[in-house]
Amino acid sequence: MTDAAQSPEHLTATEREELLRRSWMATDGLWYYQTATQRGIDGANEANIQVVREFGRQEMVRLMRSLGVEKVETVEQYRRLFQTAVELYLGSLFAARESYADGVQHLEVSTCFAYKGVKRAGIEKVYHCGPGERLTGWLQAMDLPAEIDPGVGLCQLAHTGACNYRLTVALPHGS
Repeated sequence: MTDAAQSPEHLTATEREELLRRSWMATDGLWYYQTATQRGIDGANEANIQVVREFGRQEMVRLMRSLGVEKVETVEQYRRLFQTAVELYLGSLFAARESYADGVQHLEVSTCFAYKGVKRAGIEKVYHCGPGERLTGWLQAMDLPAEIDPGVGLCQLAHTGACNYRLTVALPHGS
């Protein structure tokens, strides 16, 4: 280590988390690239849908277990889990305005790590939204029937210049 380099203990917790997130997302991008090279874009999208959805399901199960949540029973609990997952797993790599009214969560995405990566690679028009599939996995882990509108498909930012989702989440007992 040179004198100019800092020792690892000089990294703040936030810097460490951001480094881990960026490393994970780099791995994700490399995996997608290798799959696309071997199976084509359609094959990579197909595999990515399955892998990212299951990954999202597993990460939400771990989060719920860590927080002692066995079952999501209220809107407040759902929103707290959702916001915690975004903050913990995505940090500054993702930003969205979020609101909730009349049983519908509205998301207006302003920063998307996946879009930035696929745009840089020049495949944004043919990329199936991985973050949307991750969200689908989160909802599956919470065992919440939900309708995502529009349905998760090709990257909205690439095709319309905006990424907006409406999630109608069915909570038990009309909570």
